[in-house]
Amino acid sequence: MSKILNSIKKTYNKFLQNIAKENEKTFGNGKLDCCDLSKKNNK
Repeated sequence: MSKILNSIKKTYNKFLQNIAKENEKTFGNGKLDCCDLSKKNNK
């Protein structure tokens, strides 16, 4: 049972890391601010 849970945990962590990389590409590395996001979309 422990092996199955560890496998799920590793897969989930990999998924979260992939999302984090994509978010960094899209929004940058700084703090998200709704005003800044609106300015980027309006240009």
